[in-house]
Amino acid sequence: MLKISDLDSGIRCVGLDRAAKRNAIGVELTLALEDVLLRTRYVREIHTLVFHGVGGHFSAGMDMKDFFDSSTRPPEELRRARAATENWRTRLLRAMPQTIISAVQGYCLGGAMPILESSDIVIASRDARFGFPEINFGFVPGGQIIKSATNMMSRRGLYYAALTGRPFDAAQALRWGLVTRVVDGDPLDAALAAARRIDPGSN
Repeated sequence: MLKISDLDSGIRCVGLDRAAKRNAIGVELTLALEDVLLRTRYVREIHTLVFHGVGGHFSAGMDMKDFFDSSTRPPEELRRARAATENWRTRLLRAMPQTIISAVQGYCLGGAMPILESSDIVIASRDARFGFPEINFGFVPGGQIIKSATNMMSRRGLYYAALTGRPFDAAQALRWGLVTRVVDGDPLDAALAAARRIDPGSN
């Protein structure tokens, strides 16, 4: 569910690795995210966390079927996963002492927004696509997703994206304040280059 790579330079790469579901965050992935953050936060040798997606997409957001009504998982497992989601979104990510960089390509939707909010730098490929598709299924986006987006985006941009459900490209995400930089190549390469420049201990 997560592809973890520790570089000699003190950079830990955290790859969301559920390519068959465009890295949608389901029960196993959310538990893995909580675990890696708990294991990383006090490791002095790790200076920078770089989040990225495996298989061409950052994340298609939360896997709602895996968490809610259509889930076939035991209730206690779902309660544990929901608690883990709340923990890594609202507590662990926000309090991480490391610099956090996100490298975004492909889809980056709704439930992935808390990762972007807690990132110090977000580098997106030109073909990245962002959005809040919930309205297309009859729901207004809410909770931590909309809180995270509100802290990052312009108000007009957020209202338009959330109420229409239309995806928007990386150039628009840059204008609305969601990303730091747009690149033509692999955003992970650019993110690692930024990590090495920022952190004197990684050179």
